[in-house]
Amino acid sequence: MHEFTCGHQECSSQFTSHDKDNLMQQVADHLKDAHNVQTATQTLLGYLEATCVKSTSDR
Repeated sequence: MHEFTCGHQECSSQFTSHDKDNLMQQVADHLKDAHNVQTATQTLLGYLEATCVKSTSDR
């Protein structure tokens, strides 16, 4: 399971998915809808994945 918690101080959004690619698409959509980031670059998504995504093994 993969979980994203938005790091913006005024945002408490969280998303979960079994598929990391699906989760990162949700993150890109969130950036556009909530934070007015029209194009989420791979650099930005990579940073957010490294700092805001927790992954746990499915049991």
